[in-house]
Amino acid sequence: MTIAGLFAARAAAAPDAVFAIFPDGEVTYGTLDRRARAMAKGLVALGIRPGAHVATLMPNCADWLPAFFGALYAGAVVVALNARYKRQELAYAIAHCQAGLLLTTDAINDHVDFVDLLRHTLPGLTAGGDEGAPDLRHAVLMGRRREAGYLSETDLVAAGAGVSDAALEAAWRGVGTEDAAVIIYTSGTTSAPKGCALSHAGIQRSWYTFADVVDLTAEDRVWMPMPFFHTGGVGPMTAVLSRGAAFMTQPHFEPEAAVALIRRHRVTHLYSGFPQMSLTVLQHPTYSPDTFGFVRSMLNVGPPATQQTVQNLLPPGAVLLNLFGMTEGAGIVTFTPADTPRDLRAITSGKPPAHTQVRIADPETGAVCPPDAVGEIQFRGGGAFLHYYRDPDATAATILPGGWVRTGDRGRIDEDGWLHYAGRLKDMLKVGGENVAATEIEFFLTRHPEVKMVQVIGAPDVKMGEVPVAFVERVPGGTVTAEALCAMCQGELARWKIPRDVVFVSEWPMSSTKVQKFRLREWLPERYRPSAVR
Repeated sequence: MTIAGLFAARAAAAPDAVFAIFPDGEVTYGTLDRRARAMAKGLVALGIRPGAHVATLMPNCADWLPAFFGALYAGAVVVALNARYKRQELAYAIAHCQAGLLLTTDAINDHVDFVDLLRHTLPGLTAGGDEGAPDLRHAVLMGRRREAGYLSETDLVAAGAGVSDAALEAAWRGVGTEDAAVIIYTSGTTSAPKGCALSHAGIQRSWYTFADVVDLTAEDRVWMPMPFFHTGGVGPMTAVLSRGAAFMTQPHFEPEAAVALIRRHRVTHLYSGFPQMSLTVLQHPTYSPDTFGFVRSMLNVGPPATQQTVQNLLPPGAVLLNLFGMTEGAGIVTFTPADTPRDLRAITSGKPPAHTQVRIADPETGAVCPPDAVGEIQFRGGGAFLHYYRDPDATAATILPGGWVRTGDRGRIDEDGWLHYAGRLKDMLKVGGENVAATEIEFFLTRHPEVKMVQVIGAPDVKMGEVPVAFVERVPGGTVTAEALCAMCQGELARWKIPRDVVFVSEWPMSSTKVQKFRLREWLPERYRPSAVR
């Protein structure tokens, strides 16, 4: 089924069952289904047709769910915009995705005022259209706030009052399972993010792997702190939906509240994803293994030493799982089975499920590598993405003949078929689970008139995995400071892309024509040296 069909079936079978748990309340399948269908009729009335793009700009909140499922019920493709984007990134993504309608919320006005952000990003949006996003015809502001130029949810529902149930049914049933369900923007090797199109079936194939590995049941609860606009959000949500289970999340990750919610709702599976969330909870003063005895599994992606630390903090009997995944694989490419010995789960990224094939290839020649040889990780099948939206060149460079997807990551497969991750081929950073193209930061900083050249590398960080550090050469006579360059990024780049440090240089370690970035690591401040990072 499509995800809309799957949700319709679950809502019909168990309307009173809880689907989502937020700090301020719960949402049942039936209540969400009614709200999503009412919004979907409004979308249809406003001209949204199967295959059209509907964008969301929201954190993990109750408003996102009817926006997401409502768009799918209308037959639309959901463009799940990163709610952490600032003006530059947001302007690019909205213009590029060609969404005809955008839904946002006032749910976290105390933290982020999305209306104000959009006002500065697309000044003409509420005056009948903005030349920066010519396809965007309507904006909907969910919640209690009312703003000129925005429809409220009430307005949207009222607009759809004349749309019949049969017309709505025809809209979502007209979408194929291999058609696009979502577009998620992910940073690539260029300065602009790429819109990764994922199919209904691909998301389900990928994430049923998780449901199968942990033997997810309708009685289970899954802690899902990663954002809905990430494959680590929409993916686990789909797995939960497939079994009629429930998930728990927060608009903002707050460790003490997370520990309290996990304990209160006896959450059985912790899908924290990355050490900065896993360890923050497991090392919190209010956590103890004795009071978390109901936990059966935790998913954390990290190096062997981190995995051992996390496993030692879990309650006895709880299994720590690992994976290799990426947006282009709908989130999961390989996964560690739950019955894998503990030591093996700590050092490998698992094996591919039956619907996915993985190989290691020489990144230069394309030749398939023998067991234990290190090369580029490539995969096909399963949750493989459809294409990069409006980027045929990048699509052709990534999806090879035969459907093999280049990951840009290094690894090896041992003689027993286990994948061992070995870092990235591309000039990419992984900051707290977010892909960041070094060139995106470099291009932005070079806008400063006193900056001659910039090179950005990732420096090790205990919580975030790595953080960006910028090496900057000033123009002759330039006096720009590190503080000024970081301040320049505020409000323009997402917080995790802002350099943690700026190191000024007057010369560069060069090959014949290029800066040798690996040598810049030797120039990092002392606090980033291996002996200082614990």
